[in-house]
Amino acid sequence: MTTSIDTISLKNKVKDAVEIPLLTRCCFCFPLRKGLIAFAYINLTLTVIVTCFLSLYISYIRNASEVEQLTLASEYARLITDVVALLIELLMAVTFIIALHRKHVLLMKVYLYFEIVYSIFGFVYSIAFLTKETASELFLELFQLMLQVYLVILIRSSIVKMERDGSVKYSRESDHA
Repeated sequence: MTTSIDTISLKNKVKDAVEIPLLTRCCFCFPLRKGLIAFAYINLTLTVIVTCFLSLYISYIRNASEVEQLTLASEYARLITDVVALLIELLMAVTFIIALHRKHVLLMKVYLYFEIVYSIFGFVYSIAFLTKETASELFLELFQLMLQVYLVILIRSSIVKMERDGSVKYSRESDHA
């Protein structure tokens, strides 16, 4: 019993100590929902392009001579992991686009939690595979992490706004006749 009381009080302490801002505009100029829709389509396009290029590079490695395959073998497993992660991101980006167009809060929350977990795993994965050019790569990784944190704040702001305004859809609307 005391453990749950301590956990609840710790949770309330953290909740009271951390204040996440509610944003009303995306990039300080676009309406929140339209900015998120634009971001989602840009993200989808870039994910498709990067996935295609990585897939082409993997096919190049598989069709290369044996000597080249030996030198590129260490990259092969990492590239396969990258493509699988990009395919998962592609699926979630489509889910996010659907959620935004239909104003479906539950799907937006699913994408929000996915984005948080995916960002953490992606950052740890990227740090694990830093090469000798660590300063520039580290800057890019930190920039990407900050962009993802901004996206999480935007998504949360949109969810709070939709719940507050009453324009919420949790499930498919059906006739109750």
